[in-house]
Amino acid sequence: MLIIPAEHPLDWKRPPVITLLLILLNTLIYFGYQGGDEERLETAVHTYLDGGLLNRERALFSEAFSTEHKLDVVEREQLDGLRRQDLATMILHDLEFEHQLHQRSDFQANPAWQAARAKAEAARDQLSSMRFGFIPAKFSVQGLFGAMFLHGSFDHLLGNMLFLFIFGFALEIALGKAVYLGLYLLSGVASHLLWWALDPVWVSGVGASGAISGLMGMYIGVYGLRKINFFYWLGPLIGYFKAPALWILPVWMGKELIGLLAADDHVNYYAHLGGLGAGFIAVWLPRQFGGIKVDEAYLHKQDADAPFKRELAALDQLLGQFALEQAAARGPDLLQRYPGRIALLERLYTVARTRQDKPLMSALLKQLFALPEASEALPLLKRIATDSNEAGQRLLQHPAVQLHLLAPLIRAGEGQLGLSVWRRLSQLPQKPAQLPVLTLQLARQLGQRQDLRGVSELTQYLHQAYPEAEQTRQLALYRQHLAR
Repeated sequence: MLIIPAEHPLDWKRPPVITLLLILLNTLIYFGYQGGDEERLETAVHTYLDGGLLNRERALFSEAFSTEHKLDVVEREQLDGLRRQDLATMILHDLEFEHQLHQRSDFQANPAWQAARAKAEAARDQLSSMRFGFIPAKFSVQGLFGAMFLHGSFDHLLGNMLFLFIFGFALEIALGKAVYLGLYLLSGVASHLLWWALDPVWVSGVGASGAISGLMGMYIGVYGLRKINFFYWLGPLIGYFKAPALWILPVWMGKELIGLLAADDHVNYYAHLGGLGAGFIAVWLPRQFGGIKVDEAYLHKQDADAPFKRELAALDQLLGQFALEQAAARGPDLLQRYPGRIALLERLYTVARTRQDKPLMSALLKQLFALPEASEALPLLKRIATDSNEAGQRLLQHPAVQLHLLAPLIRAGEGQLGLSVWRRLSQLPQKPAQLPVLTLQLARQLGQRQDLRGVSELTQYLHQAYPEAEQTRQLALYRQHLAR
């Protein structure tokens, strides 16, 4: 049975950074750290056998294991017939037998036996599941936290990371990164604590399942009785249904309880129940008293950009009516409230250019040139560079504007447009200090396009205007290289 929420598509405009980092961390730990467990186990087994421990403990282990698992005669013969290495591996992993062994009077009276055992256990404890796994009967803080970042197999890792991604991306947006990460860790710890309190066994548990079950509980706590979409897979039945989120909590809890009472497998149902309950309570209870902030706009699928889109539509309406004066009057306020929006800058550029509105043009150009390198700004930069060639565009032909245009045009590979901008800068009485460097960069750009005439023009200019500059020497060498 599988029932998972299908309420929100992944929004890459708001990427789930913490979720992706958690997935990366778990994956790196599995392949980078846990990948050495095979070698560590081999060392531990050799240490155990070399210490002569199997001869001392074989009969004791066989008796204890047969009694615990109620083996019949055939099964006991199979146990006794195991390879020495395989039997040593079983004994080293049986922590309950180890605990019982340490209580035996003959063990306590034999220093040599104790020393050999301690050496083998120290080697065994280097295994990831023993060092950082959570063992309820042997409580440790490092196991309490460390176990949620370890996995028993690749399939175990893959399944957990898939569910982490499914639940995590929506919760990270809804709760915020810090709260989301804190509750994820809290759920993982709570899942281990419930297991420790109800079933303190001598077994090492690993896996992110408890923390991920906490995400499932958080999801229910976030939506409460709000109806959301779920995907279900029940044997041959596959489809979607809509129901109040809270209705699914008893279904998920019931599934884990049935597994706990009836299933005969290695799934840690205590951890699942602990994480599920902790995640739900940690979100749902504070939500009732306003103690936790949730992105309601995201939950209601409201477009966070809707106000801007309405302003843009109103501006388009003014432009369509040729009400340029009204559009220009609204420009400064829009730029202040929605800084750096390319769609707004493009529209206001049309207004400022048509009206030769210096204050508006200055304000929008400052925002445009302050943008980080982005391909979406390139069309407007190219448009400004082209418009700069027209007579009467004194605002655009200002040296500061041209200088801000040249560098991004060169980086974008717009050599020809960059050349026209460069020509205006090169004709200035007082030339900018960056001009030699920009000239060399532009020449290299033109050289890649095999524009030898343009390269020759730039070379000749540097030779005349900056004969001693390092860029002049480099460009001369570059031109010789192109001429070969």
